[in-house]
Parts: sequence; structure tokens; C-alpha cells
Amino acid sequence: MRILDYLTESSVLFLKETHKNQILTTMAEKAAESEYVSSGEAFTEAILDREAIMSTGIGLQVAIPHAKLNGIKEFFVLAAVLDHDVPWDSLDKKPVRLVFMIGGPSDRQTDYLMILSKITLVIKNPERRKALMAAKTPQAVLDAFADL
Repeated sequence: MRILDYLTESSVLFLKETHKNQILTTMAEKAAESEYVSSGEAFTEAILDREAIMSTGIGLQVAIPHAKLNGIKEFFVLAAVLDHDVPWDSLDKKPVRLVFMIGGPSDRQTDYLMILSKITLVIKNPERRKALMAAKTPQAVLDAFADL
């Protein structure tokens, strides 16, 4: 399994939004527009509900919002490079600049954990994380995951 099986040029976003819920909604709408999810409203609601339970800001200026729903057939990843620091209630109290949204079937926890671990490998590497934050093209984001 490779992240590039789930992350494509069309699933990389460059966002100017300045509020966490705006970003989550925009990304969830992109998932619906890309037909990754059958119900954009249900996915948006699941993402926002998950965020209300506990922040998905994991630290290092990264958030990984996620939702697993019965109506989703295959996993997908959306990546967003944010134009500004965005407050996120992160574990380390720092604002977020990178968001990786994961969606997938509710019955495939192992696949979800594998995707999460691949993303984590990239963001824990300071050089790759810096390259992601400076990315100006979808290909630059994909390049950070090329060998994973």
C-alpha cells in the first residue's frame, strides 16, 4: 500500500480559509464533488462531529481529520496546504498549516491505520514537512510521498 494510491493531484488543495470549520467543510465538499463519498452532507457532518469530540490537530502544525462511514466504498486522502496559520486546538497548541483528510469504509480499521502511519512518517520528517508547507503545486505535495 502506498499513499499515492489514495492521494492524487486532484485531491491536493491550496486553501486561504482562516477557520478550522471552513477548512473542514471545504475539504468535505471536495470529497463529495470528487465522488469519493455518496453523501457530501453526511460526510461533512461526520467530519465536524469528529472534530467536536476531540481536535484532530496532532501537532507539528498538522491536522488529520477523518471519518469512516458505511457509504464510502474505498479510502481516499485529501491534502490541504493552508495559506495562513489556522488555530486548531492542537495537542501542542500550535496553529495548523497542513491538513490531511482521510475518509473510508467503517469496517476497514487496519487500512485506515496503515494510511495514517504513512502520513505520520512523512510529517515527522522535518525536511518533508517543510517542503509540504512550502508546496505551491499538487505535484510538489505528491513528491513528498513518492517513496512511501
